[in-house]
Amino acid sequence: MSSNILQTKNISKSFGGTVALDQVDFELNQGEVHALVGENGAGKSTFIKIISGIHQADQGQVLLNGKKVDVINPLIAQQLGIAAIYQEPTIFPELNIAENVFMGHQQYNTITRRIQWRKMYGQTRELLDSLGVKLNPRTTVKQLGTAEQQMIEIVKALSLHSKILIMDEPTSSLTLKEIKKLFEIIKKLKEAGTAI
Repeated sequence: MSSNILQTKNISKSFGGTVALDQVDFELNQGEVHALVGENGAGKSTFIKIISGIHQADQGQVLLNGKKVDVINPLIAQQLGIAAIYQEPTIFPELNIAENVFMGHQQYNTITRRIQWRKMYGQTRELLDSLGVKLNPRTTVKQLGTAEQQMIEIVKALSLHSKILIMDEPTSSLTLKEIKKLFEIIKKLKEAGTAI
């Protein structure tokens, strides 16, 4: 059985008269880490925005586990197990870590319809621990540094059971020590089968 999780075939995208992507083929296997490298304007961001549902390709196909999918928006991408972390974190600074991790998919009691805070704090703690991140789930996000906020984005992706994690220039605003920690987390995710 192939471990191929994501494949693109002949992906093309233009903006007006500018060709951003021209027949891009790409394969990503479970537990693999790829880096897209190129100069500004090479189409890297456009490509990941197509995979994550922000842009639509003019032509070509995206396949997940060998089946063609239409990633028409970020919510569909999320439901398909694709998570994207961009340079600017999409978090709410006034909320705590657990609230950010479960934003949009809070845990509810099916009878009372009340949020199950204890369960969400526990699950957030487990996800943080699985990555070796020593943070309290009740910590307000505005108290965190850039690297820690990025870790929260990764934990959020894991809470959605993402199988593919896309990071847009994840080391651009990190110190060498923070980059080392990020690489340790990427290694753990890779070993767990996440494609990056």
